[in-house]
Amino acid sequence: MDSQTLAQDLEASIISATTPPKIAAALSSIAAFLRRHTSDQLRPFFSFVFPSLLRRLFGFDSISWLEIAASERELSSQLFTFLAPDGPLFSSISSVDQESLVRYIFPTERLPEWMRYALQSSISSEVLASISPLFSSRIKEDELQNLKQIQLNVFQYYIFWFAYYPVSRGTAALSNSGSGRATRKTRLENWVSSIPVISSSGRKPGQKPESSLYLQLLYSYLKVFVPKLGSGSFMPYRSSLLNYSMNDDELAYLQAEFVVQTFVQFWMVDNDLSPLPAQVARPLGLSFLYQAMLSTTPPTPGLGDVLRLLVNYLHWCPSSPKDGNPHMLFEKLLQRLLYRFILRSFLYCPIGASVKNSVQIFSLWMTYIQPWHISKEDFSEFESTKERIDEGGNHREKGYTVAWRGYVLDNYLFYSSMVVHFLEFAHKFIHADVESVIKMVSEVLEVLCSSTELLDLLYQINTAYSIKQAVSSSYMTNDLYKYVPSIQEKLQDWEDGMWDSDINVSILQERNSMDLRFFSDRDDGASNLLQLLILRAEHEIHLLSGDVSRHLQFLDSIKAKVKKLFGDQIAKTPAKISPKESPANQKEYFTLRRPKVGKYKGDWMKRPISDTEVAWLAVVFIRVSDWLNQYLSLDGSVETDDVGPTYVEVKDNEVRQITGPKEVLWLLLMLVFSWFGVMCNLVLGFMRRHGMKINLRFLASKRLVAIFVLSALWPVIARGLSGAGVVLGLS
Repeated sequence: MDSQTLAQDLEASIISATTPPKIAAALSSIAAFLRRHTSDQLRPFFSFVFPSLLRRLFGFDSISWLEIAASERELSSQLFTFLAPDGPLFSSISSVDQESLVRYIFPTERLPEWMRYALQSSISSEVLASISPLFSSRIKEDELQNLKQIQLNVFQYYIFWFAYYPVSRGTAALSNSGSGRATRKTRLENWVSSIPVISSSGRKPGQKPESSLYLQLLYSYLKVFVPKLGSGSFMPYRSSLLNYSMNDDELAYLQAEFVVQTFVQFWMVDNDLSPLPAQVARPLGLSFLYQAMLSTTPPTPGLGDVLRLLVNYLHWCPSSPKDGNPHMLFEKLLQRLLYRFILRSFLYCPIGASVKNSVQIFSLWMTYIQPWHISKEDFSEFESTKERIDEGGNHREKGYTVAWRGYVLDNYLFYSSMVVHFLEFAHKFIHADVESVIKMVSEVLEVLCSSTELLDLLYQINTAYSIKQAVSSSYMTNDLYKYVPSIQEKLQDWEDGMWDSDINVSILQERNSMDLRFFSDRDDGASNLLQLLILRAEHEIHLLSGDVSRHLQFLDSIKAKVKKLFGDQIAKTPAKISPKESPANQKEYFTLRRPKVGKYKGDWMKRPISDTEVAWLAVVFIRVSDWLNQYLSLDGSVETDDVGPTYVEVKDNEVRQITGPKEVLWLLLMLVFSWFGVMCNLVLGFMRRHGMKINLRFLASKRLVAIFVLSALWPVIARGLSGAGVVLGLS
């Protein structure tokens, strides 16, 4: 009873703590309470007080303690000590979880979008547990309310809320920048600056960059809960299964897997169109129908810094990449999801949005494709003077070496296809921020040209891919050919669903998802995109006022790197065009246009929105058409076989004489409906055999819409005209 009364008093002090002095006093009281009570006496605290503490820490309904502490050095230090893995809070959490005293239900509406949909769908708990470790043994079913929820212990509950914090901050910034979905997508200037705990915009002179309290906590959690052990440790399946039993190594791995999976799902996946790999989703028959609503929604803004720290930590190895790195266990998890996150950020970033968030995502991409640059110095800002990283073999060569060959081959799409997608993004925003765009283009080209060995490897794998595509042979001796099937599979899986959006308009929409376009001489190849980008950048630079010498230097650097990459494939740029000459021609040449509908080679129903259609109405009819095609099995999901007529044997004693006009009329109606059903089945069978689909998109034509509107309004217009005529006659 004493602990329960004290817990209630603590809850009141926590709720009222909104200023630094009150927060400091509340933290001291909580720490003292946790230290002098045993685990069985802490049940009231974690049952009633802990949720209120989380609400204040992360400020989901008001300003958070983390934000308040950002400008108070002493409070920030006290809060870090309290929340650190070796602090009083986690010590109590560990003791309570060991006895399984408290369990929580995490709010479904706060989960990543795809997890929310999965729990609300008819997918069984067993299937859910097999597709994600976060679902495994954590799903609680309420049969009365027909609900599936995530049940967590105290540690897991805290990590979920900790991961949700930057998501909630980014969502709040997105909402504050405008009301309504369309408005939010065109006013995103506060993506980063509105997140003070993550952003460094308020940095004082001399302050170390990006040393926010949240990032310090994130690093401390990664360091303790996802530890870097020796090559002989932290490997849960290193021994024979016959002799294997639950031990500290496996418990450590399961905890590390939970932490990494939580961060990845909240920060990278969230509203991804295809959250699961194809080889996992298709055998189970899983489809995520919510993608219709999220096809053009960009990832949550402001996550670049936290993801960069996560990627840096998981990729930093104290030795060479050939040695055993326990974190490579998470490499396969990161690859697909990170590729899709970066691609979605570039692809779905709406015109009119600030480029700041894209710069963060670009920096994350550059970090991932240059793991040889990661060193202990990257984490020094999160370490105290007493806790500097001290591991052998920390000094890496600052550049690509042959030791990284396997890493580049395994992540080849990050060095090739992603570059092409980024160039399309650059075309999309070159007019909005030419300086930032040409800087980013220059940096990515610098990475590709930084090493002759790296560039040769990219050339070789592209050649092997092209030959393998043209000539399928099983006796090719080049060892690079064995990577081609994997690259093909990744290209198809990692970009799954990206091009199905009817609203998505890329600079050149005609594409084959199995093609590599980086070294291609096609119109949508990297060389031609770069050539056009140089022309457009020159045009935009000459429209700027003031000193543009730095911009021109970046442009000259880009030209030199392009020549190194593609040689004579890039033609000389024409003479500079004066902004005053032929303004109409310039506007036509430098304005990105929608792809010509007549040349579209993909699914005709999913072609880009044209100027002759009502966009939102076209989306509605596409969704309805998709649903009808799926419901009537016209989407190719059901194999069609010719089935002969079906005969039903009727016994003599089942034949009944029809008497009366009502029965005759009923029989005629049933006959008409039967014939109608037969004709519908014949038509559907014909459509299935010939691959025909229902396409209602033509109803979104502006001409048809105008005709329908005029037809609906004509009686009103006619009545108004006739009334006006009567008035004129009377006058």
